[in-house]
Amino acid sequence: MATMHHNSDPILKLDVIIVGGGIGGLATAYSLASAGHTVTVLEAVAVPGEIGAGVQVASNVTRILTRWGLGSKLKEIAGRDKVESILINRYVNGETILRMPGGDEAEKRYGAPTYHVHRADLYNMLYELAKPYITFRAGSRVTSIDPSTPSVTLDSGEKVTADVIIGADGIRSVVRDIVVGHPQKVKYTGDSAYRFIIPAEDMLTDPDLGSLVDKLCVWAGPQKHIVSYGIRGQKCINVVACVEDEDEAAGYSWSAQSDSDGMRAQFSGWESRVIKLLALVKSPHILKFKLMDCAPLETWVHAQGRVTLMGDACHPMLPYRAQGAAMAIEDAEVLGKLFSHVTHHKQIPSLLKAYESIRFERATTTQRRSTESREFWHLSDGAQQEARDARLRAGMEVQQALAKGQIVASEKLSAVEHGRKTRQAEDDEQYGYDVGQETDKWWEENGARILSLI
Repeated sequence: MATMHHNSDPILKLDVIIVGGGIGGLATAYSLASAGHTVTVLEAVAVPGEIGAGVQVASNVTRILTRWGLGSKLKEIAGRDKVESILINRYVNGETILRMPGGDEAEKRYGAPTYHVHRADLYNMLYELAKPYITFRAGSRVTSIDPSTPSVTLDSGEKVTADVIIGADGIRSVVRDIVVGHPQKVKYTGDSAYRFIIPAEDMLTDPDLGSLVDKLCVWAGPQKHIVSYGIRGQKCINVVACVEDEDEAAGYSWSAQSDSDGMRAQFSGWESRVIKLLALVKSPHILKFKLMDCAPLETWVHAQGRVTLMGDACHPMLPYRAQGAAMAIEDAEVLGKLFSHVTHHKQIPSLLKAYESIRFERATTTQRRSTESREFWHLSDGAQQEARDARLRAGMEVQQALAKGQIVASEKLSAVEHGRKTRQAEDDEQYGYDVGQETDKWWEENGARILSLI
């Protein structure tokens, strides 16, 4: 494991506690251990791991994982799940209102591929990467934090001290309440997500479904939508169905099983392929969880400068742009890079504030765009939905005409091009971003000031 340290002075080796051993916590543990620090991960669950669901690993993440030496492993576990095309469909009749190229387009444009993987595979890959260099303590639930020591107390009564404490404990974060100074309200969005995995062989027996195996498909409808795509070498199809849900009394859980008949009833009247797709899953193989959110925090760093937050603990992401894990892994790389320079304890508060300043705007913008994407796909039938569909159809028609060498009216081309450029600029900003480069740039401009704090 190569160190990231680049100072002329020797690095100060810190003791770091990470509260939470999920994807974000493991990524942060590896990044800080790579920077030369002693890292202990405290995970509340006795048998940690990720439950069954797919996750998109976009270009902004794969470039980080490749830097960490995981490029070939990531390609292997994904089975290079090439998406032949991306289809946006009308819920009621299956009309494709937008078709976009898949395959290697992301790698060509952003210099790094996009994969679709099982969350458990990504978790296990990060766990195996970090395990030799960290202490991972499962079944260690943190009940309180003293930010002045700093230290944490476990439910066993044990007290563990460190130089830095990082809350990677998700949207129900215990650490967050200490950082902001009061319980931070987490609100139910009004949506729930069903997640399930279907063997691809079950779809291949039906021509209507078999043609979807190598595609990423979205069906957009009033107050709900469905996404499907292949994982594990396209041997499995991950399906996510996001719906408005009036069951506010139900508890929040990542692993609550759901009734398949109840889920199917919510898509009555949708096109035949959706009905067939949903018919392939049986209880108890459906997971349902409520989509929770909280407002952007005023700060991610405790006033005493030794406790901070990362991932969903400070910027929970709704799943509509598939950037939750991505933002956590970006956080992790920034923390590792910044703390590869620390030479004195007095620098810790400034380094944590630097981490916050580098990450805050990007994470908050991604939060906002995720919420906006939900509104875009869940439009009720009517004028707004018709205008949305017309824009998407027009873009697809122009794209197809240009591909055939046909002439397109300048007015239509101009309108479509404006919309395409707006969407492309947003995607370029999201997926073309290199958080490692941005952190290096920040350090070149500001590092001397922090190193002078001794």
